[in-house]
Amino acid sequence: MKRIFILSALLTIGTLMVNAQCVETPTNRVLLVGDSWASFMNADQTITNGLKILGHSDKKFASSVVIAENGAETDDFLTQTKQDAIQTLIDANPEIDIIHLSIGGNDVLGDWHISFTQHQTDSLLAAVSVRLEAVLEFLKSTRPGMRVFWAGYAYPNFEEVIEEIAPFQTSHPFYSTWNDMGQPSFLEINTILNYFSDSVAAYTDADPLIDFVRAQAILQYTYGQATALGVAPGGTYPAFSQPLPLGDPAYPSPKETMRLYAGIFTDCFHLSTDAYLTMFTYQGEQFYQNYFMDDMYALSEGGNMDGSVSSAGDVSSTIMLGESGGNEVAAVVSFNTQQMADTTLAGASIFLRRESISGTNPIAANDLVVTMINGTLGTTAEVEAVDYMETGDASGEPCKHGSFNNNSKNGHWLRLDLTAEMLANISASDHIQFLISVPGFTGGSITFNDASDPSKAPKLNLKYGEEPSSVTEIRAAKELPVYPIPTVGPLTIDVATNSVQSIEVINVLGAVVLRPEVSDNKIDISSLPNGSYILRITTAEGVSAKRIIKR
Repeated sequence: MKRIFILSALLTIGTLMVNAQCVETPTNRVLLVGDSWASFMNADQTITNGLKILGHSDKKFASSVVIAENGAETDDFLTQTKQDAIQTLIDANPEIDIIHLSIGGNDVLGDWHISFTQHQTDSLLAAVSVRLEAVLEFLKSTRPGMRVFWAGYAYPNFEEVIEEIAPFQTSHPFYSTWNDMGQPSFLEINTILNYFSDSVAAYTDADPLIDFVRAQAILQYTYGQATALGVAPGGTYPAFSQPLPLGDPAYPSPKETMRLYAGIFTDCFHLSTDAYLTMFTYQGEQFYQNYFMDDMYALSEGGNMDGSVSSAGDVSSTIMLGESGGNEVAAVVSFNTQQMADTTLAGASIFLRRESISGTNPIAANDLVVTMINGTLGTTAEVEAVDYMETGDASGEPCKHGSFNNNSKNGHWLRLDLTAEMLANISASDHIQFLISVPGFTGGSITFNDASDPSKAPKLNLKYGEEPSSVTEIRAAKELPVYPIPTVGPLTIDVATNSVQSIEVINVLGAVVLRPEVSDNKIDISSLPNGSYILRITTAEGVSAKRIIKR
């Protein structure tokens, strides 16, 4: 009995130590700025909750009622008061490297009318765009390399919401807004919204520091029109049937996605808490999740190299974890790590997106075991029966983060932070395979998305470790502003025009791997493998250095 007690105590202590190591302290990485959409997202904690859904539960946002203000227009953010408030928050949060901006909607809805000619519409949108671009340029200037994500808007729902309270339409708080626009139909107002979004997209596409993911129809797609639309064009459509990103502009966002106030009236333009989260999560899978990866990330290889294997030897192409038919089922995911820098790792994580669940959630209250191998589990790279018994190069219990509890929904992400033993064994081999299991669990299974959709595919995120002393000495020099980071190739060095004399690109081992030509303070490193590098920049003032990431 004494021996059993001691063993139990040791296991308890071990569990407490692991849990302590798995505790996160999220840092502010996003600044939320803008109009009433930003104001509601601030109150709802949309970005922090959305980042957790994406697996990035170690990150959160900052904002205030001054910089996320109901009714704000572009002009407001060109005033010194607003700009000072933004700069103060950025200076107080050194980890913030992206601004989530919602602005421009009130400018368009407040001045457009269905009677406008094309010329009048073009003139209005051009004027709004000029002011919006000025706001964007200011936000970029708040910190070297600052990224800005313009959120855009989902389709509103004026006509259905207002007409459903006939004959008391004029009593609706948003009636005057709709009436001042000439009571536009869904198609008319959605066309203007899309036209405005396209004009902003053309600007963001030309600037590597500004991003935009079209999501106007994300609520049509996610919720569907389950009951017949109460006004023209009427009819229904099922969830997940409308094409993204524009859906059917002849329809609004479903009424159920509009914000309901105390059960009394429904908003026409602002979304419910869940709908804001739906829109942010969709945009996050297209942008935020990958943006917040570390030095390198890889999508799983897919095909017959991902799947699951059971204790009975059953093999499936479905990535499943838990128990099925009385047998334990382990998930297998494979990644190509050839582009990994030849260095030690400070961190590594696997991201998995929940597609469906059956029975009890095997992840919520149970310890997972991850087994990894450089090369292949079993005898081939394909998922096969012998994979289940593979010992691998390393094995251990990862830290679980993100959305994985019993209340999580399909589409939520699990992040598994791998153990130090596994970090020491990951190398730049042709590929690396992981087997993820829940030993002894019964009662349910969870299925993860496969690699068929890159935005939902399993991901391996790598964070490089300490640099050699030669690289550390190089980095000791003063840093110059360089952006964008990460980059696919092009980089701008933010110094006085033509002051750059030469640049050397140095790998993690301290070797010079490229001396790119400099043109107008711009260079291109697209010829290099993905990974982490140091730019050694020689100017008339001396030598500076900057760490960069090539993806």
